[in-house]
This record gives sequence, structure tokens and C-alpha cells, in this order.
Amino acid sequence: MTKNRLVEVEWLDIAGGGTWDDRGKDYTGELVECTTAGYMLKSNRKTIVIASTITKADRCCDRTIIPRSNVKSIRRL
Repeated sequence: MTKNRLVEVEWLDIAGGGTWDDRGKDYTGELVECTTAGYMLKSNRKTIVIASTITKADRCCDRTIIPRSNVKSIRRL
């Protein structure tokens, strides 16, 4: 089994809506602030991949792929 470090990632998620709004509305405050904890599987210039579960057979489940541009912080647990 490969050793992956346990991390907590604070990041901004993309938000959207399907209702009619004024075009001039200020949408900048509507991003969703998220915190994801898990095992860091991959990290490069574009993305971070986190999994919540890793088996002894080196398999993973419940992956989250986060664009680096959305990451606010990464903290080792």
C-alpha cells in the first residue's frame, strides 16, 4: 500500500443558479466555501485529488478533484 498523507483542503466551489435575476446583480459573494479532509492521492500544478478511503489493497473511494485555482489552503493532519 502506498502511503498518502492525510490533509485538510479549504477551497472555493463553483456555484450556479437557474432562476431569473437582474443582469447587474453582484454574484461575487456566492461561491461556496468548502473544507475537504482526506488522503492526498495526486497533486500537480492544475489539480489536487483527495480520497476519503484507501484500502490495504491500494484502492481508493470517494475521490474529490479540486482545481488548484480554487484552493485557499492545504493543511497536513
